[in-house]
Amino acid sequence: MNLFITRFAAAIVTLAAAQITTPAHAEYPDRPVKVVLGLAAGGGADMMTRWYVDKLREVSGGTFFVENKVGASGNIAADTLAKSKPDGYTLMFAASASQAGNRYLYKNLPFDSVRDIQPITTFAQLGFVLLVNAETPVKNIPELTKYLQAKNGKATYGWAVTSAIASSVLYVTAANIPAVQVGYKTTAAAVSDLMANQIDFAFVDIVYASGLAKQGKVKMIANSADRRASSAPDIPTMAESGLPDATQTPWWAVWAPRGTPPEIIARLEKWVNQITAMPETQAFFITQGADPLPGTPEGTEIKLLESMKTWERVVTLAKIEPQ
Repeated sequence: MNLFITRFAAAIVTLAAAQITTPAHAEYPDRPVKVVLGLAAGGGADMMTRWYVDKLREVSGGTFFVENKVGASGNIAADTLAKSKPDGYTLMFAASASQAGNRYLYKNLPFDSVRDIQPITTFAQLGFVLLVNAETPVKNIPELTKYLQAKNGKATYGWAVTSAIASSVLYVTAANIPAVQVGYKTTAAAVSDLMANQIDFAFVDIVYASGLAKQGKVKMIANSADRRASSAPDIPTMAESGLPDATQTPWWAVWAPRGTPPEIIARLEKWVNQITAMPETQAFFITQGADPLPGTPEGTEIKLLESMKTWERVVTLAKIEPQ
């Protein structure tokens, strides 16, 4: 009898211990989740990230907050994520340009975007549009290509962000246009020179470009993405314009430290895709020049590897020396 009681008591203790030691992620998130972003507060990326963070609070019932870790084209944020505990309580919102391109644009990064960082899901894509001066006598890519080739090596283009130079390099390569690249600190500076006829074209994000086009200051010729944007449905893609090799589609995803439990990744994937499917989110995207891009961890990993190949090619073609 005593042996039975002892074993029964031991079983009760074991069951209680199992309940107490059930992994915390079974009720994830039971404490605040930090979302790092490598861009400044107030910009389009920050607005999009905060939209999702607000919605994550709604669908999860948990606490999520944004921490802007600005600097080095997103590398500071990515390094913060890579060195965080893989428990689901530190996440990152970041674009493909930083995760795929920075490994070719910077030397000696303290993290590896494949080895150290786990994709959760894509949620949006944001094409860049090719702009020309409003007075330039061209209406489409074939006409622009002919116009630039006639300059016999004196054509110029401006860029200020990584996605812009990628689109520009792919265009001049696919169209066989000898051109000089001009780097700027800001997109506004590049567009200012475009409007002053100091450069011939520039790729700019759709929201910024659309505002200027409506004012009659520039013309939008083509979209770099693989499909037309909901916010600018009349603008054809580079592929539709005859240059499929000039397609370059920046996309955004949610990321976690590599090693985060699969059940937490699955839960976050479900929540983010649920938010992306909301009608109010899709209406919000139009105001941001973005289009919904639901995904999976596996699909996002494949897109990352494909983007890395594109960036390796761009850096080689443009003869960019890593910083």
